Amino acid sequence: MAITAALLTSGVDATDATSYATASITPSANQLIIALVGLERTSTPLANDALLTGNGLTWVSVATVTYQTVASPLRRLSMFRTMGASPTTGAVTITPDPAQTAHGATWTITEFDGVDTGGTNGSAAVVQSATNNVDTPATTLTVTLAAFGSADNGTYGTFAQGGSQTITPGTGFTELAEIAPANGLAMNTEWRNDNDTTVDASWAVGTLCGGIAIEIKFAAAGGATTPLRTLLGVG
Repeated sequence: MAITAALLTSGVDATDATSYATASITPSANQLIIALVGLERTSTPLANDALLTGNGLTWVSVATVTYQTVASPLRRLSMFRTMGASPTTGAVTITPDPAQTAHGATWTITEFDGVDTGGTNGSAAVVQSATNNVDTPATTLTVTLAAFGSADNGTYGTFAQGGSQTITPGTGFTELAEIAPANGLAMNTEWRNDNDTTVDASWAVGTLCGGIAIEIKFAAAGGATTPLRTLLGVG
């Protein structure tokens, strides 16, 4: 069994707001849930990371990257993880900052099966994370991860850029979601169920951009800690 990924929802809200709500989702029990949130503010940056609530789960920040800091609007991309034995159905509420208003948000939420269920709120399933950004226009971005702990672990990445262009995932990646709203805040998510330490994406016209990538830990059969390929004598 390999890690599998399934998109739960993606969306955009271009209004000024102190909170945003996703469509209703039904997360599966004991699966890794990853949420990506892109936020925009036209003047001063949001002072704090966003907060996520919903589904009877505790959402934990994994990584944040600010990818447009030299010109208005200011934009930020954040990743959150969670996992629970009895999640409930409902929307996820995104609070950009408890004391500030954002000027638009995008989001995607994906669940991963076949992952390590140890730790709390998906902590054992996310082995490592990395970020990258550029503040001069570029048509591609790469987020570099360290060497993977197992050949059975998977790779997940997200990229956001200041325009409304189509984002092309890197070679070998499957795109799970893409959002390209007219007001900017374009974002994609991409996935492969094996190792890739150079997670990348591209688009046609140079723009400011940011990305986040993670290594997701495979749960060996029967809860063993030895990778499945090793148990089978291959790889």
